[in-house]
Amino acid sequence: MDFDAALSFLRMEIDKIVRGRFPVPQGFLEKHVKENSGISKILEDEFAGRLIRHLETFYGTNQGEGHVLKTDFEEWYPKRKGEINFYFWRRLQKYWLDHSVLPVQVVGSVDNVTDEIVGYLGNPQETKSWRRRGLVMGHVQSGKTTNYSALIAKAADAGYRVIIVLAGLTNSLRYQTQVRLDQTFVGKSSLGDSVASVIYPVSYVFKGIEGESSDIRHPYCGTTQASDFNVGKATGIVAAEGNFADPILFVTKKHDKVLEQLAEWLKGLREGGQLEGPMLLIDDEADNASINTAKDPNATTRINSRIRELLDCSRRSSYVGYTATPFANIFIDPDTNDEMLKNDLFPEHFIKSLEPPDNYIGADKLFSEKGEFYDTCVRSIPDDYQDLLPIKHKSGDLVKELPPSLKNAVFEYALFRCLRTLAGEGDRHSSMLVNVSRFNAIQKQVHDEIYRLLQELKATVEVWAMSPTWERSEVLSQLYAVWLKEYEMCSEFSWGEVREVLQRAISSIEVRLVNMRGGGLDYSKAPESGLHLIAVGGLALSRGLTLEGLAVSYVLRNVGAADTLLQMGRWFGYRPEYEKLCRVHATKDMLGDFREVSDSVEELRDDLVRMERMGLTPDQFGLKVRQSPTGIAITAANKMRAAKPLLIALDLSGRHLQAYELFNNGEINRKHVDAVSSFVGTLNSDFSDKRVDDKSAFVWSGISVSVVKELLRKFKLPQLEFALGNEERSLALDYISDRAAGELATWDIAIPFRRKGSFKFPLAIEGADSVFCRERHSGIPKSDDPDVVKITEKNVVADAAPNDLMYGERGDLLEKRIKEVEAEDPKISAEKSCLLSRERPLLVIHLVDFKFDLERAGDKELKFQDGLPIVTLSLAFPSTQVPPKPREYAISVRMAQLLKQQLEETQTDEELFDE
Repeated sequence: MDFDAALSFLRMEIDKIVRGRFPVPQGFLEKHVKENSGISKILEDEFAGRLIRHLETFYGTNQGEGHVLKTDFEEWYPKRKGEINFYFWRRLQKYWLDHSVLPVQVVGSVDNVTDEIVGYLGNPQETKSWRRRGLVMGHVQSGKTTNYSALIAKAADAGYRVIIVLAGLTNSLRYQTQVRLDQTFVGKSSLGDSVASVIYPVSYVFKGIEGESSDIRHPYCGTTQASDFNVGKATGIVAAEGNFADPILFVTKKHDKVLEQLAEWLKGLREGGQLEGPMLLIDDEADNASINTAKDPNATTRINSRIRELLDCSRRSSYVGYTATPFANIFIDPDTNDEMLKNDLFPEHFIKSLEPPDNYIGADKLFSEKGEFYDTCVRSIPDDYQDLLPIKHKSGDLVKELPPSLKNAVFEYALFRCLRTLAGEGDRHSSMLVNVSRFNAIQKQVHDEIYRLLQELKATVEVWAMSPTWERSEVLSQLYAVWLKEYEMCSEFSWGEVREVLQRAISSIEVRLVNMRGGGLDYSKAPESGLHLIAVGGLALSRGLTLEGLAVSYVLRNVGAADTLLQMGRWFGYRPEYEKLCRVHATKDMLGDFREVSDSVEELRDDLVRMERMGLTPDQFGLKVRQSPTGIAITAANKMRAAKPLLIALDLSGRHLQAYELFNNGEINRKHVDAVSSFVGTLNSDFSDKRVDDKSAFVWSGISVSVVKELLRKFKLPQLEFALGNEERSLALDYISDRAAGELATWDIAIPFRRKGSFKFPLAIEGADSVFCRERHSGIPKSDDPDVVKITEKNVVADAAPNDLMYGERGDLLEKRIKEVEAEDPKISAEKSCLLSRERPLLVIHLVDFKFDLERAGDKELKFQDGLPIVTLSLAFPSTQVPPKPREYAISVRMAQLLKQQLEETQTDEELFDE
């Protein structure tokens, strides 16, 4: 009995015992495997261990059902649910459960969540005209396709007849989506009339079951795995005036001409009017290309216009956008709330936030301060790429050689294949991602260099792997060095065992170019031994496309926009049993940006949860997002197309605003030191009675807001919240001014110190003669701006929360409030719970003994003066009841260039595929 057969046998037996009761008792699965009389005689310890681990994943994975903001609607679905013949959904559900495709409790969660979403759509039996618009927020690589596969199946059962899925910008992504929906919804391969279709297992799940019909139903396919929508090939689809007896599925990419042809064809089905059959349009990666970001403010982008035309083909339509990065969708027409709601794609009726299963590895586990896998899996790329593959390059540049760090990453993937082979999992798909350029020509050169390296490795292994003198091989010695550094300490296998399987493990590895000029990925045609590839690409690897079994990632990209950055995280997802073997290589700047952006996205999700409790609506959440620090650049970037000042309203409620960037200018820093010295003098003379005893900082409590504002005006900082405006105004200052008479009238002030160190505290404060400045050892020049320096690659200034956020408050009262906040929301971060529990705002002044990373500085001159600390600030804001006020801001030339760059980086990638 092989592994898969044994697993299937055990699943059937356990299902009979469990009967849907979860969770299973601890130790039950291990006991059942080892004591099962049917297979115990053939089990070896290693084989039994694999079975137990797989069963624990299947039966032990949980998933929450998320949160929602919604408007009032008629609950039609619960009333009709008992009357609907759920053919498509029941067979998909049974397929997932019978074939162990998804953990059983995840299937249950998907069932409940999609029931909820279907209920927010229009009722297909309602004959009068209607339109419904919604958004589903998932996580990158977390199973959004699984969710909308179930949604499509249920919608078809309920009576939706025209189902359109917009599957990203690239052919490879459209093909991948078509294959998945063929496998889960259609039930056969949509290869076209000229090729015999393969019937997929989902079609046979009812075979032989008493009471189930033996008839197999397949929806029509208006597109195929071989081609996108084509008018000529659509003539064979029979539909009397657009009234389809069976549902018809179109999976198209977001291409102007394709969408135009589909809209014209649908309009032509019913002369002189709209279709009667209800339409469901699923917009996958809905923030990409779908949003109105036209350079002409009076026009819409072509893709946005085509989607509207498609929805207008039916007088009964539901639009559901799916994305992990919903910023652009929320920023639709962001001038006013009224204009935002008038946009046909704004999710005015519902915004559903999905929760990933608990075995999902996302940004929090990889990049957060206490991330479970940060130290194990994340690697900062050294500067060995600067001369060979610089981040800023042109399409015509020559790639003469791979950076040593990229070569080592390829060796990591080879070793990963060995370890999986030794663990008995060598036949499961695996992959490596290489994303170092958006230019096809550069990608091709990198592909060729990796191909040469892989061939050299394969040839060397064939000759030297089992030789007792293998150390004489330079290539194997390099591989061994990678083994010692990355895997020896975290693997149960030895180097000798690795050498024994090296040739077998790497023989199937191939290098694949994944872009518009290269090949796509077809896992349905993979051999039984699995598909094992090193995928080299750009945009196609940056959004939507799934690389099965992704183990090693190497990314060199300069990305400004928050949503684009997160979407590059193809390494997010599920890595059962091999999480600690994965490696993510990125620059220090990119890792810091990932941490900041992912934290901001989680804050927005937290906001949605709180707004759900308050019964607020999607448009109110839209305003909230647009006023968040994450959204400033996005809003402003869209505004950069218009020759007028920026209109921005900032919401800093419950935020910790840290000035982790400084101008690389000694004179500016000296002025900051002088400003803080003067500020301390004022505190000593006018507020001596406000001094609070503290063992780790100089603290004053209850200081007038006017004193705080005076200090802030003297600081010159490059970050958006401080930089927009002028010396008398900024986003942060205006936010404070709007609340100066009430919520932010009095402040706590803290200047943290250390008891030991090398840099004496320079301020004239009682007790300062015996303390030292804090130290920061990883200060680095900001790579894309020599005039700006980041204090740390982690994009933070303060110590880990809540240490620096508790100054000035009575500890016992604050801790009591924190416990109350955490009891209300157990998943809230320590930083957020502390901010929401504070009664007063807090200004933290940081005096830092700044240790520069001179090796990374290269030829960039650092211009801070010796003998002075580096000074910066952070601001902790409690929650607010005062709505943000929009204001116009005139921006500097530098800021205009920065915002424009952030926008154009995204635009350029999109326009590559919008010709």
